Amino acid sequence: MAATQLGLVTYRQATLDAGLTGHQVRHLVEIGTWRRLCPNLFAVAGAPQSFERDVLAACLSGGPGAMACRATAARLLDAGRPHFTKAGVEILVNRSESRRNAAALGATVHQTRHLDAVDRTMVGPIPVTCGARLVIDLLDEIPDEVLYALADDVIWGLKDRRDIQRTWARVGGGRHRTTLDAALLPWEPGAKVGSPKEMSLSRVLQVHGLPRPKLQLPVRIPGRTYPRYLDLAYPEERVAPEYDGRRDHGPRRWAADADREDELAELGWLRLPAGRLDLVEPGATAYCEMVGAALAARRPTTAG
Repeated sequence: MAATQLGLVTYRQATLDAGLTGHQVRHLVEIGTWRRLCPNLFAVAGAPQSFERDVLAACLSGGPGAMACRATAARLLDAGRPHFTKAGVEILVNRSESRRNAAALGATVHQTRHLDAVDRTMVGPIPVTCGARLVIDLLDEIPDEVLYALADDVIWGLKDRRDIQRTWARVGGGRHRTTLDAALLPWEPGAKVGSPKEMSLSRVLQVHGLPRPKLQLPVRIPGRTYPRYLDLAYPEERVAPEYDGRRDHGPRRWAADADREDELAELGWLRLPAGRLDLVEPGATAYCEMVGAALAARRPTTAG
């Protein structure tokens, strides 16, 4: 049992599930086989300590249904990078549960009236609030640019993007609707999406008053069997904003990217690459001004 829980065992598991008596549990602690972390939780001696174990310890001590939440959940789900890479331990428990044991372990404990099975996912042995619940819990609690990065990563992985709206309707209490709408702004129903950062760039453009760009626009290249796809595009002006991430556009891709850019340029397309700093201020405003100027200069004019 401990081997599946990062070296942790609760008193209830030891007695009711494994059949130990209270005297046997105390004896294991006295001889150093187990170490008592709080009244209802033990760690097997020699089990390595880690962030994940600290989170699971807080969840196990927080009572039935307790799960990692907020910044901790974002770190475990690898969402919203790099903003949550040094997050501490936060858990969510039912309002009827005590905060005492988990708080004694150093965790920040949040209580809620709404904590259902649908809100739970697992990261290894650790119960974690699912992505949709994570976004709702952090509405209006973190800077907008951090919330947007988190929402884009979460929505990218959802099978049904309406999960976030349903979760908001169930637990959001009608609050922060404007913030939620801004987070969901670039995500068109049924849209084919290339990456979360693509949607982040689309949001930046729209927030700065530019038209909604087309997503994953196919462009036929003479002599090629398959079309090139533009992440974001304004077809009439032939302007293509594009997020150039290090992973997708690193040194190994330079030759292929150069060929692609030459092909698009021959067809009259202007590609405007954006980087990480163009998604936040002041870079976002400067980038959008550049895109706006390109659209104005290339916009078809009507004769007469």
